[in-house]
Amino acid sequence: MQIFARSAARSASRPSTRPSSRHAWGAAFAAAALLGLISPAGHATSPEEAIETGVSYYLIASNHGNRGVTFEVNNNNDWALLTNDADSNGTAVVLESKGSGYTIRSTSSNWPGYDTWCSVDKGIKLGKADGCATAWKVVSGEDGFKLEDQSSRTVAHKTSGKAWLGPATEIYSGHAYTSFKLVKVA
Repeated sequence: MQIFARSAARSASRPSTRPSSRHAWGAAFAAAALLGLISPAGHATSPEEAIETGVSYYLIASNHGNRGVTFEVNNNNDWALLTNDADSNGTAVVLESKGSGYTIRSTSSNWPGYDTWCSVDKGIKLGKADGCATAWKVVSGEDGFKLEDQSSRTVAHKTSGKAWLGPATEIYSGHAYTSFKLVKVA
């Protein structure tokens, strides 16, 4: 208590232009929570340690208008894409452990049993969990985290029109890597 009293007396005698360390830690904690980087124990951690398997989340593209993931029919399959509107949650997903990554299952789809994200050359289609379930690796990124498939291709999206999701090893004009954050479904 003696040390606290002295430092409190010292800080009371001169104005501070910096926020207190308690406020700085509070702000850092709040920022980590917004990015989905808080573990169930409540401390900042890596994205994969913050994921609770079996829990419904909205997977939000933090670098593209906070648009959530959803799906749409194209060529007799459901394909993953970002919602058309900014600040729209999209369709909830559930992550399950698989090897050193996670499978991603949409909580709804147009065909029963075809609800699991499968990375194919054309994009990310919803397939059967026992057939084409990609183990997605969570990689820390600048605006949240990125997802990589088993071939180290990172999820990317089109930047105009329908924002279809697909695996990419490099970015071409009109596309961008997708940074995600998780928001628990209430």
